[in-house]
Amino acid sequence: MFSQLATLAVHNLMRARARLLMTAGGVLIGTTAVILLVALTVGLQRSAEAQIGSNQALTDIQVYPNWSPRADANMPKLTIEAVRQFARIPGVALVIPQVNLRAGGEIKVGKLVGFAQIVGIDPRLLPYLGLSVQQGAATLERGQVIIGSQVGVNFFDPSSTEWQPMPVDLFNERPQMSLYSSSGTPRSVNLRVAGMLAPNSQFDYMMLMPIQDVIAYNEWASGERPDPKTFTYDTVLVRARDREVTLAVSDALREMGYSVGGIGDYLNAINGFFSTMRLMLGGVGAVALLVAAFGVANTMTMAILERTREIGLMKAVGATDSNILTIFLVEAGLVGFLGGLSGVGVSLLLQRVINEAVSTAASTGSGPGPGMFLPVDLNNLQGGLVIIEPELIAFGLALATGVGLLAGLYPALRAARMNTVTALKTE
Repeated sequence: MFSQLATLAVHNLMRARARLLMTAGGVLIGTTAVILLVALTVGLQRSAEAQIGSNQALTDIQVYPNWSPRADANMPKLTIEAVRQFARIPGVALVIPQVNLRAGGEIKVGKLVGFAQIVGIDPRLLPYLGLSVQQGAATLERGQVIIGSQVGVNFFDPSSTEWQPMPVDLFNERPQMSLYSSSGTPRSVNLRVAGMLAPNSQFDYMMLMPIQDVIAYNEWASGERPDPKTFTYDTVLVRARDREVTLAVSDALREMGYSVGGIGDYLNAINGFFSTMRLMLGGVGAVALLVAAFGVANTMTMAILERTREIGLMKAVGATDSNILTIFLVEAGLVGFLGGLSGVGVSLLLQRVINEAVSTAASTGSGPGPGMFLPVDLNNLQGGLVIIEPELIAFGLALATGVGLLAGLYPALRAARMNTVTALKTE
């Protein structure tokens, strides 16, 4: 029975092809807008994730002691026992405690001066950091340092009246580090550079030093010997087993009372931003579909007015209200489906055109940055600027068909409830 009613509905649509094309055209525009705007956010999100870094960077969590304005607040500290507790959190693969140099950080090469954040770590844990070096080796012995790629970029001449950055080759020069005690006593230490890290790491502006050296310098500066029972670290690097458990590990550390940060948290913020952006842009496209829905409703209402006598005749020969309702709902659904199918086809065509244009711009380096009007590096686009996933195609078709059915529901109910005698008398 349904197949016969559906065949009749298709036949009725073919009787008014021009009206069908115009009505389905509105659905086409709305569907295309929804798909392309959502697909744009998918492409931008993947580009943002690609610019963040490797999967390893996404699993690194920096842990800091929390701060409170109350002097009597009992805030948890990064003690040796706390580090042991971090290692027992499910999903944690590595724990690397760090100590910052508090005695200064001024670096001198001849008359030039620069600064760096100096961090002490256990040399035995260096292989687990996965460091990539562009000069030397990623190894640390007592008295050695590993420098980040940007440490030697911003040196300056303190005797000059104008500040002007001067790059220094710290790997081949003989840098010295100036230390200052709490009493103001200066101390100069010759630095032996073991290696220089490759760019784009989390240590670009840092200098790594054996943790025992940093502890010894801090002891000299403060004049106090550290007590192993009360000793605390400045930061702790916690690495999750994989990206999927990073958020759970971060939440566990927060529940323990610590402040956490890292690229993983930044990625979660980015994902939240793009989810909101996807809803907003999808809503903009949905406005076009809403306008198309009024077109479908108007078309179905006009069709009912034109076929009132025909409806009365069908009822007179035995058609039920549900049969009439089914015919008109199938017609409305087909209008939405055809418009949605056409919208998917147009979206895929525009996707190809846009991605080819972006790919050409990236290869030729045209436009600023080289992202033309886009705030992203075109070379980091993963799969293209516009990415239409299979789920999005299915969603677009379902949405267009649903819009057609909802728009045609009231006219179909009106046709189904029409009085047979009144309909037959209509001219």
